[in-house]
Amino acid sequence: MPDTHPDSPRMHTLEPDAANGLYQTLLESTLAIPFRIDWESKKYTYVGPQIESLLGWSQDSWQTVDDWAERIHPDERDAIVTRCVDLCIKGVDHDTDYRALTKDKGFVWVREVVHVLRDAQGKTSALIGFTFDINERKKAEQVRAELEQSNALLQERLRLTHDLHDGVGGALVHMLASVELGDGALPRDQVLSMLKLLRNDLRHSIDSNSSAQVRVPATPGEWMAPLRHRFTTLFDALDVACDWQCAPTWGSAQPQALQYLAMTRLIEEALTNVIKHSHARHVRLSLEQPVPGDLVLEIEDDGVGFDVAAVNAAGLGIGMRSMAARIARVGGVLDVTSKPGRTVLTVRLALGEQ
Repeated sequence: MPDTHPDSPRMHTLEPDAANGLYQTLLESTLAIPFRIDWESKKYTYVGPQIESLLGWSQDSWQTVDDWAERIHPDERDAIVTRCVDLCIKGVDHDTDYRALTKDKGFVWVREVVHVLRDAQGKTSALIGFTFDINERKKAEQVRAELEQSNALLQERLRLTHDLHDGVGGALVHMLASVELGDGALPRDQVLSMLKLLRNDLRHSIDSNSSAQVRVPATPGEWMAPLRHRFTTLFDALDVACDWQCAPTWGSAQPQALQYLAMTRLIEEALTNVIKHSHARHVRLSLEQPVPGDLVLEIEDDGVGFDVAAVNAAGLGIGMRSMAARIARVGGVLDVTSKPGRTVLTVRLALGEQ
């Protein structure tokens, strides 16, 4: 600790001068706790008496930087010490938040703001700074974070309830009505369509509530790579040629997580339908951004085609309606046109809209 005798030289820019009572009173009555460290010896030349009220450690117990390091929470000690020493050597002013050990073995959040003094040669000569008590602020931040997390979980549960009610619930009501109002047993194809609708709605509910953990691929090519690998293997086995075309990079916008999941599900289902029903020899998939902010997907095949209106009228187009509803939820529009030799599924998606 510094010598406080009136004849002792005043420390550069910070050390209180015992001959100047006003200056010393101001310095030692502020809530900010001042300190000064000689860099060559790594010893404290001054620390404000307020430190004892905050941490319980007396002024005299702060002798060297080892005392400072030993009073940092062990979980943070290595990282804090390494960072601060590195910045001090470089002569960079800095501030650091950490949990400081109290004399009664507790911990208090503090912030240290450090100014690095240099000698005539530009080398670090001393550190001066202030220690601030930020414990109450950190507690408030923790409470706020816990409340935000609880609110997020509640919103996820409400969204899941809503999705199950509107999606799966609606599909079940439709199925029950079809069975109750029908004259006899439902055709197998219609039952399968209903079950697919139920499956798709369940998938959407799962995707919606897992989207926060999903990373959108960095490029369209990275997005298509696993799909291309999987379906190319299937198409090759059936001797079907498949052409994949996609933009090299995202434009000014890219899909959000839920849009990415919805589009991936649609591509999987559309290509599966091509394999099962189209008898196509050629398939083309295109994923482009013709204008900023819009994503356009096209899946085209040269198969047998089908009558879109007739399929919908017969109640067999539940799968298409489900895909359309899923894409609409994330800001997109689905269109399907078909005739013998050419079926085209087109999705136009406004990026960022959910």
